[in-house]
Amino acid sequence: MNDEGAAGATSRRRRPELDTLYTVNADGSRNFLHPADVRGRWQRRKNLLTALLIGVYAGLPWLTIGGRPAVLIDLPGRVAHLFGLTFTNQDFYLVFFLVSGLGFGLIVVTSLWGRVWCGYACPQTVFMEGVFRRVERALEGARPERIRRNLGPWTADKAGRKLVKHGLFLVLSTLIAHVFLSYFFPARELVRVLPEGPHGHGSAFFWTLFWTAVLYFNYSWFREQTCLIVCPYGRLQATLIDHDTVIIGYDARRGEPRHKGAGEGGDCVDCYRCVEVCPTGIDIRGGLQMECIGCANCIDACDEIMAKVSRPAGLVRYDSQRGLDGGARRFLRPRLFVYAALGLAGLLVAGFAAARREPFQVNVLRAPGLPFVLDEAGIRNIFTLHVQNKSDRPGLFTIVAEPAAAGPAGRVALIIPQARVRLDALADAEIPIVATLPRAAWQVPFPLSFAVTDSATGRRLAVKVVFRGP
Repeated sequence: MNDEGAAGATSRRRRPELDTLYTVNADGSRNFLHPADVRGRWQRRKNLLTALLIGVYAGLPWLTIGGRPAVLIDLPGRVAHLFGLTFTNQDFYLVFFLVSGLGFGLIVVTSLWGRVWCGYACPQTVFMEGVFRRVERALEGARPERIRRNLGPWTADKAGRKLVKHGLFLVLSTLIAHVFLSYFFPARELVRVLPEGPHGHGSAFFWTLFWTAVLYFNYSWFREQTCLIVCPYGRLQATLIDHDTVIIGYDARRGEPRHKGAGEGGDCVDCYRCVEVCPTGIDIRGGLQMECIGCANCIDACDEIMAKVSRPAGLVRYDSQRGLDGGARRFLRPRLFVYAALGLAGLLVAGFAAARREPFQVNVLRAPGLPFVLDEAGIRNIFTLHVQNKSDRPGLFTIVAEPAAAGPAGRVALIIPQARVRLDALADAEIPIVATLPRAAWQVPFPLSFAVTDSATGRRLAVKVVFRGP
């Protein structure tokens, strides 16, 4: 049965269980979910956060700092502009510390509040629940109507609604793809070249089509499977969550035994409402499950039912497993200090390294081929000095040879064809250097040192290379 196993009588309806995915049927076919509408205090907060996050996502590429986009990752130019700072490919090592810090930060958040990221801030949730499902509900109606129409025969009304819905999904996917592309291609320039079509912008056009197709497939068909199958985060929660982590849970002590009507039993009236509103199709009453993304739909749904039957809210609520069992939750635990220390270390290293990064980069490499050449003049080594201007302003750089720490450097004849190099912003240059030593002076390999000075700032960087001979 597809569409939440809605075919047939309610008594034969498939119900979520702990051992199988509710979104996959026994024969391997897809069981499409149709979450019901839900209102409540958590939905109001989530709606405000969704609007804010979409605004930030769409508006950030248009924000400029110092004349440059606040966030722009220029892959062909191997440059990234991040909130007024410019980074080149030579700074890529900083990504490790930044990602490590953010990753452990997310681990700390997960240890404290479970999958709050998934339920409130993940782009998959923000756009799926905040945009695409809203369009679907507006065009196809409430949950029972959607299920009934999907299980029914194809009519002009059904075909028309589906056609309009998927047309809007395609338009929305295209818009989101263009916004995503504007993080790699300046937004203002992107708008300017849009009327020109793919001519002259084949790469940008290809990636726009690619991400449009991926987003359309994801939001129109794959949906919650992205969270359940593709994303590894849900599988990690078992190692990150303990009995004191705040999760969404069902108070079995208060709710059991379940019953319908006015009979004796717990507060749970087995209305199935918490399952109907779940975007991943779980029954929260079975306990914490990998599929739960912490969206709080079931909390608002249950509170609404409790109000109707004149019982206190909170049968399904945010609480720790220890709290749901009647104990007192501990906020500070040893693992939190370890995670926080690792995350803070990563962020501090990334911040410290970014603050102390040099405005230009200098490397010296031996020319490819033989390590040295023997001729009548003596022993010759050829090097290439690579100078990269990492700032967003032009620079004038001076190259000089320094006295070596050891060896007969004073007898080395150096040819530096460009002792002064002018580089545009983010440009680089390669300067060949020829070093020649008389044969009679050769004993053992010794270092040569070159210094490059930025004329504007006076900043000086030195590099060394070994002079080799027979």
